[in-house]
Amino acid sequence: MARSVLYGSASAIFAPAVLAPGAASAQTRVAAAQIPAPVILPPLTVLDTRDQLRVAQASLPFNHRSRTAVQRTLERLDDMGLDLSVGRAILVNIAAAELIAYEGGVEILRSRVVVGAPRTRTPQLTTYLTTVRFHPPWYVPASIAPEIRANGAVGFQQVGGRLIQPPGPTNPLGPLRIGLQDSDGIFLHGTNRPGLFARPGRALSHGCVRVERVRDLAAWLLDTTPASVDATLATGRTQDVHPLQEVQVALAYLTIWPDRGRQLVAYADNYGLDAPGARRASFRRVYRAPPQTPEQQMEAAARLPPQEDDPL
Repeated sequence: MARSVLYGSASAIFAPAVLAPGAASAQTRVAAAQIPAPVILPPLTVLDTRDQLRVAQASLPFNHRSRTAVQRTLERLDDMGLDLSVGRAILVNIAAAELIAYEGGVEILRSRVVVGAPRTRTPQLTTYLTTVRFHPPWYVPASIAPEIRANGAVGFQQVGGRLIQPPGPTNPLGPLRIGLQDSDGIFLHGTNRPGLFARPGRALSHGCVRVERVRDLAAWLLDTTPASVDATLATGRTQDVHPLQEVQVALAYLTIWPDRGRQLVAYADNYGLDAPGARRASFRRVYRAPPQTPEQQMEAAARLPPQEDDPL
């Protein structure tokens, strides 16, 4: 599903000699001491990635498939309109089926994800994180409800005409759901089918993003530890926890992107957005509302319809 592009800016890394204790002669130990120390690369930032992509674009032949992917990726980074080098940010690379968390432009965490299938695509979106929900119920989308009802809807509740699955081991949201502002029902969440993360092709969902390392991600967002997240989960209660720091989130279709080793990798164009004549896909941007007084917040809340994903 992915292949390396041999135009990168990674430095060479020297592996240190591994010697069994007491097994080396004095001459061997002297020789080993003269081996250069391992080169510790500084953290890769988003700005470094842009430069790396531009170098690759200039190096690849004009009609090379990867050159088109590089060009489209740079365009989408521009269209994204989100500065991943400031504060905390999450980038979901839809094409790579991968999530990367950044702090100050430096990569902090990387996780495999499951994204929308070609028929039910994950949209390109820039927004903000709202809450981390422990033990989320699943409010079944109207497009899926007929299929579930046809299968008997065992273990589901019906509230106000909507099918709702309570938290539990069969809930497809898994133990955690990370909310996004004005995302039209798109969330980051866990899963009850972790085996899907082992698949090379992970464009399988109805649009939401299932995150393999969702506990580690939640711990980083909440400035705590995975053990603390597990302790909260152990209570069994559905509850929302708000991050103390603002977190920007981008869902973007980037068909060329560096792996952990800084090697540019070309990913399969599952959505056909790099095909000749394909339209330049636009982003939907969600803007942070200006601060409100308590009175304004109460008035705004009174005008809003009830949230569909309130806990049971």
